[in-house]
Amino acid sequence: MIFRLIQIVLPNDKKEQSERIIKEMDIMDYSYSVFSKTHLKFDIIVKMDRSEELLEIFQKEFYGLDGFRIIIIPIETYIPFPEEEPDIEMSEAKIQSERISREEIYARVSEMSQLTRVYMILVAASAFVASIGLLNDDVAVIIGAMIIAPLLGLNIGLSLATVMGNRKFIVRSVKTNLIGFLIATAVSVAVGMIFAVNPQNPSIILRTDIGRGSFFLALASGLAGSLALTTGLTSALVGVMIAVALMPPIAAFGLLMGSGNFYLAFGAFLLFLVNLISINLAATVSFMAQDIKPIEAEESRKAKIIAKKSIMLLASILIILFALIRFHIIY
Repeated sequence: MIFRLIQIVLPNDKKEQSERIIKEMDIMDYSYSVFSKTHLKFDIIVKMDRSEELLEIFQKEFYGLDGFRIIIIPIETYIPFPEEEPDIEMSEAKIQSERISREEIYARVSEMSQLTRVYMILVAASAFVASIGLLNDDVAVIIGAMIIAPLLGLNIGLSLATVMGNRKFIVRSVKTNLIGFLIATAVSVAVGMIFAVNPQNPSIILRTDIGRGSFFLALASGLAGSLALTTGLTSALVGVMIAVALMPPIAAFGLLMGSGNFYLAFGAFLLFLVNLISINLAATVSFMAQDIKPIEAEESRKAKIIAKKSIMLLASILIILFALIRFHIIY
């Protein structure tokens, strides 16, 4: 059982209204104290799966008030440990509650989508490691490149921005992804121009061949990545990064381009696109199924339209890609 300490700062005249709200909620404990001459602070301990409901109510009631703020703090444990709830039917509300709050998810993903020096260095390092691993047909080195590649979290973030209808976040995620792709491609092209590339290398050939397994692996990885974020198990993203081959196809594409093997390079690029689109498609559907949406009804309606259009667009792109793959195989 996981808990959250939610600290809420409000004007003094909102004390009674806040207490009424808190007492109607399913919380573990609460207290309040003086925050300043004009404001007080509530400390509320709540189970993780009940935090979003509490946050939503307080934001709807008090958002925009002078000095209003909310701080969410993870709690390792709570003593005495509460008794387990009896098993009940899995209602829609119960299913939706099996995740952290949208505010926590948004904060985590927002940090992942930042274009920083560390991100660019990791992308370049991952591309170089993947390129060397492909050249030497060394699986262990290739896996290492997938572990350090910071690409998957960004794509999960793009899917979250889509279901939240945040156009600014979408543009930022796309920009960061594009820059990452260009950096990785430039590094691997340089490696391909410097070192001798054997196009018959099994590791390289594997990244130019697109089968059904690649498609379903990418879908499963997108689903796993989104669930890892929404349940707070961010360490699981490492396993997903290992499973999905985003960086190796980019590296293979660059190596083959750098060595002048353009036909095979096109196959590697198609594999990368299939993985990329499949991850975003699966993650977007997963976020929608978990009922992640904006608080306000009108914003939620607009976000739902954007998400549905995005799903149709991604599915259409996949169909086009599979047609290109078919054409590529024939010719």
